[in-house]
Amino acid sequence: MVSDFSFRDTPALEALARRGARLDYLDPAALAAAQDILRVSKKMLAAFAEAFATHGLSPGRYAVLMALDVQRPSMAPSEIADRLGVTRATVTGLIDGLMRDNLVVHVPEGSDRRRKAISLTPVGEALIDAVVPDIFKRMADLTSPLSADERRTTLRLLGKIEAGLSTAGVKEKEPNA
Repeated sequence: MVSDFSFRDTPALEALARRGARLDYLDPAALAAAQDILRVSKKMLAAFAEAFATHGLSPGRYAVLMALDVQRPSMAPSEIADRLGVTRATVTGLIDGLMRDNLVVHVPEGSDRRRKAISLTPVGEALIDAVVPDIFKRMADLTSPLSADERRTTLRLLGKIEAGLSTAGVKEKEPNA
């Protein structure tokens, strides 16, 4: 039986040492820090995926509903895609599923009746009202062990890591549908 892979289980420092001079420019502490960030991120993503699933949502569906909740009364699908940083095709698939579940509807956009925007239905609004307290509490609980100064430091450090991602040419992956 294969156990669940964990970044903590990756023998990165041993692999680094085994390659000696070829990788001696790498800081072992930086490698260990990156592995710990990945390990914690994996646990956080799993916890939120479970929370979304409890409400019949995926991270992508939640993101669309939240975008519509904030930008009432409606948004064009292209605006949703831009706001979420995903492709229009991804948003189209998410919207189709949300429409099947009666969580969103097409509404006319302005005077051009051919252009359609997306709006929450009363069922969608009720779902967001039910989901937000749970998800936001989970978010707040993540940093509750930290002092206010530690939270500010964490935000600053994560900002530096995020800036390093764009410098390294790492592209953001689309949220799970």
